[in-house]
Amino acid sequence: MDFTGLIAYPLTPFLPDGAVATADLRGLAEGLASSAVDAVAVLGSSGSFAYLDRAERARVARTVIDAVDGRLPVAVGISSVGTREVLEAATDAQEAGAAGLVLSPVSYVPLTDDEVLAQVRAVDEATDLPICLYNNPGTTQFDYSLQVVAELSSLPDVVAFKDTAADAVTFNARHAELARLVSAPFSHGVSGDRLMMTGEVAADAWHSGPAALLPAYYARLRAAVVAGDRTEAERVRRVLAPLVDHVAGLRSISGLHLLARACGVSAGDPRPPLLPSPGSELRELGRLLDVLEAAFDDA
Repeated sequence: MDFTGLIAYPLTPFLPDGAVATADLRGLAEGLASSAVDAVAVLGSSGSFAYLDRAERARVARTVIDAVDGRLPVAVGISSVGTREVLEAATDAQEAGAAGLVLSPVSYVPLTDDEVLAQVRAVDEATDLPICLYNNPGTTQFDYSLQVVAELSSLPDVVAFKDTAADAVTFNARHAELARLVSAPFSHGVSGDRLMMTGEVAADAWHSGPAALLPAYYARLRAAVVAGDRTEAERVRRVLAPLVDHVAGLRSISGLHLLARACGVSAGDPRPPLLPSPGSELRELGRLLDVLEAAFDDA
């Protein structure tokens, strides 16, 4: 797995009692397998990985990998507070048939460069799966420097970097700088749907949670941006961006569960202690979806 193109991060559906809704998860995965995305990544932030135990995470990975059935590569998030748990998750992912791993530096105490280097090296030694590093400083309080990324890119299995930035100009500058620092084939992808909606960031990959619910529209926008078709990119962006921006303004994870409901996808509410987004937001999401669907009823 090279972590390029449009990578969708599906949420993890829950039943009313809080258990993982395996049948709904399978249905979501089967839909993605026949969609326009290039890969699927489970157990990211969108997938509520931090609220699942080891057995549940392994079951989510197996369910999606079995449902996709080789039609798309499936990466598995392995982030956890302790390196022991990260290595257990990596082992479980490999046994489930994952095509790659996604790892962010999660910790109760913010990690140092040396601690992150040690953890990634431990994962690289424990598995032969491709590894995508994930920069999520708003959550982890660790912000990857490009020098650390370049150092880790020399490891045999580190092949990609899921990155973010305050704006498109900053991301594109980081993209150009990392290309100078890393000589081997390496995917520098963008995380942050508002960055994608600018239409100004092509990157090697788009990593997105909403794309798992709106795959055709995200694929249409990415194709236009990558092709440099500004007219088409603006046409899609004009109707997709307001919906994405509204979801981004809701509480993380909870907002995705409400978007799923608006899309007719059975996903339930997020697992406590997270509370669902206000039901009053559903009407606006429905209106924005109607506008989007009316503009692209062939998607």
